[in-house]
Amino acid sequence: MIRPRPWATIGALLAIGCGPGRPPEAAPAPRPASVVAAIAERYLAEQRAAQAAMPDYSLARLRRVADTASNWLAVLGRLDDAGLTAEDRISRDVLRWEAEKLVQDTILYWYQFDALPAISPLRTIATRLAAQPLTAPADRERYLELLDAAARGLGGLEAKMRAQAERGIVAPAVEIDRIIRFLRSHVGVGLKSPFAGADRIGALPPDEGAAFQARVAASIERGINPAINSLIGYLDTTWRAKAPEAVGMGQYPGGLEAYRRLVRRETTLDISPEAIHALALAAMDTLERRMQAVRDSLGFRGTKEEFHAQLRKDPRFFAKTPAEVGQRLMAYAERLEPVMHRAFNGRPRAPYGVRRLDPALEPSMTYGYYNWPLGDDPKGYYNFNGSDLDQRSLLMAGAIAFHELIPGHHYHINRQRENVRLPPFRRTALATGYTEGWGEYASSVVAAELGMYRDGYEIYGRLVFDAFFISRLVVDTGMNCYGWPRSRAMAYMREHTLESDLQIDSETLRYSIRSPAQALAYRMGREAIVGFRAKAMRELGSRFDLATFHDVVLDTGSLPLFLLEREVDRWIAKGGVR
Repeated sequence: MIRPRPWATIGALLAIGCGPGRPPEAAPAPRPASVVAAIAERYLAEQRAAQAAMPDYSLARLRRVADTASNWLAVLGRLDDAGLTAEDRISRDVLRWEAEKLVQDTILYWYQFDALPAISPLRTIATRLAAQPLTAPADRERYLELLDAAARGLGGLEAKMRAQAERGIVAPAVEIDRIIRFLRSHVGVGLKSPFAGADRIGALPPDEGAAFQARVAASIERGINPAINSLIGYLDTTWRAKAPEAVGMGQYPGGLEAYRRLVRRETTLDISPEAIHALALAAMDTLERRMQAVRDSLGFRGTKEEFHAQLRKDPRFFAKTPAEVGQRLMAYAERLEPVMHRAFNGRPRAPYGVRRLDPALEPSMTYGYYNWPLGDDPKGYYNFNGSDLDQRSLLMAGAIAFHELIPGHHYHINRQRENVRLPPFRRTALATGYTEGWGEYASSVVAAELGMYRDGYEIYGRLVFDAFFISRLVVDTGMNCYGWPRSRAMAYMREHTLESDLQIDSETLRYSIRSPAQALAYRMGREAIVGFRAKAMRELGSRFDLATFHDVVLDTGSLPLFLLEREVDRWIAKGGVR
């Protein structure tokens, strides 16, 4: 990571314009737009450096970043709106939001359990090493440097965990064995280590490859393996002895206030966990009535529980192989392709596809995740969970495909990344409330309006997916704000969703331990976008055009929702004209 430099004044920020011997205070005042562009460039450089570096878990690093971000906030706060275009103002306000998050990271630092498999540094280490070329001697030296940096990063993680324990912040007992199993899977002797790059080293000329292999093996044996084994030893003794049975952030010192911060960060809305909890309970009651109506339309006369038990055994909704899962997901995307033009203007150039998740990650993930095009592969992929297929109903396959691919994540993210009118840092920015909110709005509202749910079972599958996202609001806030035991959260999800016990196990760990508040973004973001659209329709009347509304939402890039609302209001004030 590039060491941040404090920028105390605008003159220092843009001192590049000063001639030799000319004191900074005598320089002409920089244009506000130049200030925004300079901070944006520096922010993007910091993000790229962080993405290329090995994990660093030191609080000192976060404090250096927070100091720089505080200076950015001071500079941005002094800018006059009169000197900024509408687009510049969006960029300034996005930068302020991002800088505020960087400042808050020092507060939230203690509540992140970084050793969990889904966010483990071992994943980051593997990615960084795989991206490092080995062709030239200098490349291979850099690979060895990265191995040493990885070992230091793992040592820093253990130091952080020790400091967390001193503060009374220890991951719940239910996660300990899962973490240890994952860590042990990454310990290998010499070239059998997953970090050895044996397949790539084998492609080198024999005289170069043999010597390099020996150095790699030695580095792993003296650095990475001891660091992983030390972490396992600490987890299996001290950490296990202190691990609570309870889950949720509210049990830790300062945890409830930290959770409130996370709720605002993830939803990008000024709303409390208590308000979300109440809204979700009411929404679930309404949804249950809709689901009952669909069951009636299908001629089913039993209870909801009996209907769900029938669905869990119906072979129509289960794939026999991972390949079949992929085929079913793609079939829904192909169904939607011919009618995309009814709701959207244009489309991204990037193609899309699906593929199975890394099996090592499948036990810790309920569904999967979307990746935009990486490296030389031009495709964006939804990486689906292909394990335990007898416990993964595909009743919701259409809802998943429309959320992850089109018109959801693939459509939105690649349209944004390809939008050259946006400054570079906004092409890659992803605000969770917007990103996941768009995915759910696209899947639940737009896909339905385009006729993608064609029979009672497909409609019910979409409603079941709605129940899944609403239940997240209830149990996330329940465990982290109200102190629910995990057993109560699991019982609520069993009652209101079609998820299997395997999936509910993964999901409740996600909400209470791995990433509290993140799952709130999906439904809350959807509700916000639906609300913005309803307001536009109400105020514009016959002047409202759906595809143009989608342009307004998508062409700004992924914004915190309070900023997106401002942009929609500006469009409404212009009479629906762009």
